[in-house]
Amino acid sequence: MPSLEAVCGRLFGRPGWIPKALWGGLLSFVPILNLLALGYLIEYTQRLRRLGEWELPEWRDQNFPVLFGEGIRAFLVFLAYAGVPLLAGWLLSEIVDLLTFGLLGIVSHFPLAAAGFIAPFLFLSAIHAYLSDGIFSDVWQFRTVFNRARSFWPRLALPVIAFWGIFLLAIPLYGLSLFLGLWVLLAYSTALQFAD
Repeated sequence: MPSLEAVCGRLFGRPGWIPKALWGGLLSFVPILNLLALGYLIEYTQRLRRLGEWELPEWRDQNFPVLFGEGIRAFLVFLAYAGVPLLAGWLLSEIVDLLTFGLLGIVSHFPLAAAGFIAPFLFLSAIHAYLSDGIFSDVWQFRTVFNRARSFWPRLALPVIAFWGIFLLAIPLYGLSLFLGLWVLLAYSTALQFAD
């Protein structure tokens, strides 16, 4: 089983990744254009699965309409498998806070924290269900997605916690931290799949 340190070494140890990641991070700040950054990460993950290429591809070599289409697909997956749990966790937290008259303080936000922990596993599982054979309808096979997410969690728990920690610490740079965090999570979850 590959370690997170080894995967990060392969990702960040290659020359030329900084400008590519900066472009992705900058695009992630801009509505609509952030779909290009998501599509770019999906294309990267497809290349990693097919060819074993760890290096980020050149932006100038990309087909932007294809990236945009892949970004829309990834965004739909994000809404379904991360957005819905986060929204449900937030609503449940608000209900708990209201019912306890705010006496629990931050403890009332536990449902939101739990949803935030679960959402990346579901998102990664759904993305890999799509990329395994390129059929987008596989994303909606909920039982398969949930079973794969359950198999991911023991090996991805610490990377997901690290992702949220870095993302929350770098909120002013959310576009860049989101792009880098997703890049690492997609690469690491791909490496784990092919190590099995």
